[in-house]
Amino acid sequence: MFKERSRMMTKTDKAIGLFKDGRLRDALAIFKTFKIGFSKEERRTLQIASETLNGSGRFYQMLGIDTTLEVQKSITVIKQKYMKVL
Repeated sequence: MFKERSRMMTKTDKAIGLFKDGRLRDALAIFKTFKIGFSKEERRTLQIASETLNGSGRFYQMLGIDTTLEVQKSITVIKQKYMKVL
């Protein structure tokens, strides 16, 4: 007669689920807020990629940043950290 408590979904769980569902923009919006688990450079990559996918890519391009590369790097970072078998 014990009720099994359903596990609360963490921000990490939600972000990984969005990433797996192909919703990169939504996943990056969460991942870019993480302060622990990413290096300063990785956090910057996640931020640039997120903002690029939300329409601010031109700003970063004007600064000389390859936004396409930053988006690809963000995918690689997430896969390396959270998708051991992808």
